[in-house]
Amino acid sequence: MPKKLDGQVAVVTGAGRGLGRAYALALSEAGASVVVNDRDHEPAASVVKEIVSGGGTAVLCVEAVGTRAAAAQVVRAAVDTFGRLDVMITNAGADRRGSVLDLSDEDWEVTLGTHLFGSIYCSVEAARVMRDQGQGGAIINVTSDAFYMGVGTLAPYCTSKGGIYGLTRVLASELAPLGISVNAIAPPSTRTEPMMAFADSLAAMGLPEEQVAAFKATIQEPEDVAPLAVFLASAEGRKLSGEVLSLTHQEFTVLSPPKQSAPVRREDGPWTVDDVIAAVLERG
Repeated sequence: MPKKLDGQVAVVTGAGRGLGRAYALALSEAGASVVVNDRDHEPAASVVKEIVSGGGTAVLCVEAVGTRAAAAQVVRAAVDTFGRLDVMITNAGADRRGSVLDLSDEDWEVTLGTHLFGSIYCSVEAARVMRDQGQGGAIINVTSDAFYMGVGTLAPYCTSKGGIYGLTRVLASELAPLGISVNAIAPPSTRTEPMMAFADSLAAMGLPEEQVAAFKATIQEPEDVAPLAVFLASAEGRKLSGEVLSLTHQEFTVLSPPKQSAPVRREDGPWTVDDVIAAVLERG
């Protein structure tokens, strides 16, 4: 029986652990050949071995995404090995946490470099190949609802994820004429090493023990989210573009774009500061 992604070639960045590993395994199970990218050789090689031992096809590409050169290498690994590229999942992340008053330049650069610039460069390099192939493709970015929630101690992460949301919307519009869909996954709190470390830090931040326990109870397994990757990579999923999807063990959600409030109108000339104050108070 044919599989949803038979004949497709996919790249997953940050695929050595957690969500990236789950995406890579799910894509392989659906029939895709997978480039397993990670900055760390050992976990990525383990994922390749797991795919191959299960009857799938995968190749290793060790690169720390975040530069155009690294992104080009990751894309080249797909083309040189399998002759094409159909799906790009920009999952790689590297988080630095702490008070925004204490974060170093390196903290910002590492986090934005991996999350945001890794997504930018990998998306663009993949789109060029997809354009030249003339058969479209699917780009799947990974964002988070954290960017509009403003989670304390996660300023670089939230900033990166907001940028990825904007990138997804822009690329969806610009690449639509080429038949390239661009969507994003916003995973729920998922059982990864960074997430569990964050959960453990909540008590030190002063949250009551019962609230920490309640948060930990909401954490999902990476495998719970993986079906979204297969869907967005499939022919059915490529009918969508510019969407942000989330999936938990119990719920599927589409995150709507931010919406403006109903406007307060004035007809007689430019606004004064007092007019603005009155409008804000009227809005409540």
